[in-house]
Amino acid sequence: MSNLMKKNNLTLPAALLLLGASLPSQAFDLVGAWHAARDYNADFAVSRAQRDAGQEKLVQGRSQLLPQVSATGTYGYNNPLQPSSTPTLTGGAQALGRYENHGYTVGMQQTLFDVGKYTGYKKGKLGTELADTTFDAAEQQLILDIAQAYFDVLRAQDTLAATRASKKTYLNLLQQAKTAFEVGTATITDTNEAQAGYDGAVAQEISDANNLELAQNNLKRLTGLDPAGIQAVRDQLPLDPPKPAGLEAWIDMALQNSLKIKTAQQNLDLAHQSAIEKKGNHLPTVTLNAGYSDQISNQYGNYPHTRGSNIGVTVNVPLFAGGGINSQVREALAQEEAARDQLESTRRQVKEDVRKAFLGVTNGAALVRAQQQLLISAKSKVESTRMGKEVGIRTNIDLLQAEQSYYTALTSLANAKYSYLTARLALAQAAGQLEPQVLADVNRLIVR
Repeated sequence: MSNLMKKNNLTLPAALLLLGASLPSQAFDLVGAWHAARDYNADFAVSRAQRDAGQEKLVQGRSQLLPQVSATGTYGYNNPLQPSSTPTLTGGAQALGRYENHGYTVGMQQTLFDVGKYTGYKKGKLGTELADTTFDAAEQQLILDIAQAYFDVLRAQDTLAATRASKKTYLNLLQQAKTAFEVGTATITDTNEAQAGYDGAVAQEISDANNLELAQNNLKRLTGLDPAGIQAVRDQLPLDPPKPAGLEAWIDMALQNSLKIKTAQQNLDLAHQSAIEKKGNHLPTVTLNAGYSDQISNQYGNYPHTRGSNIGVTVNVPLFAGGGINSQVREALAQEEAARDQLESTRRQVKEDVRKAFLGVTNGAALVRAQQQLLISAKSKVESTRMGKEVGIRTNIDLLQAEQSYYTALTSLANAKYSYLTARLALAQAAGQLEPQVLADVNRLIVR
């Protein structure tokens, strides 16, 4: 450290910054990005806090059915002004004048019958379950978002690498075309074609570099990791069919386990309990009341200390509320119907999501194989065209077109590969199966 500072005439903070910049970025894979996001991602932290808050709904709902106990203490100092005289009672006690009183009261209320409080308990229980489901859905969505961001960076890297390779090739062809034109063995057309190809590659490189920076920034926003440490995906991916292999089996699995459907069902249950609660406002409430009091006063000498207890039942019967209760019932029933329709809509959407993701896996695997074969053919075409150009049966334009087809196939293969991997995770999410272990299994198969 000291040699570095002396050699470059640096202060300590500047030297530390330079040393940190020279260290390699910490490598991470797909699972590493996911673990980092769980601790770093602010949106996921919000979901975690909301889940913790939702756990209290059960406690709050249950508390309304348990005894409500309260204690009250009193102290008073009294100084009557009229009359001013203070007659004396038998025994010498004062009838009027300054006196103090103090005491306490303990009271208890226990609900015996109250539809509103019972449904409040049911709603609290459902609210806690809904908070858990919402958090699980947020966790699965974060897994998919991290994977998408991870693959977007690799996709942008592969695309930029292909563009830069094509740019280098076009530059070599341009230099050859210029040399051939100068010695008279080629026309200006070859030079112009090569120049157009090179200029197009330069423009595409700028666009691809911008896309890569955006993808890297998005991954860093989600995980807090330096995108330079990302690990690449192996060239040959396992293209196994989904298990189970049938679409209907995946749809059945989704209908049973989809978190979207589970959320919609819980919202319907909440709406149903709200309707019961509003209907219950027509019914009486019954409450058990009990208490104990202890009061001391020195106003009267004969009775300075009083104690007592009480117990009773209170029945409250609603008679007329101006039509408000009926209106609330109709509103709650309409909201319940809306929640039921939303559940059906969610079921249909989940089925469509499963079909889309299933085809993305099955057809995506076939597309990857086709793109791999296309890349082999495109490379062979480039080699054949280059040999044909050397013997005079192919032109520089033919070679440019073959080179362009090769790099297009290279980019298409990268897109197909990452789309296939994303579809595998999307299928698991649609079926409610996108657990961290699923991500770990995919990571183990694809990362080099």
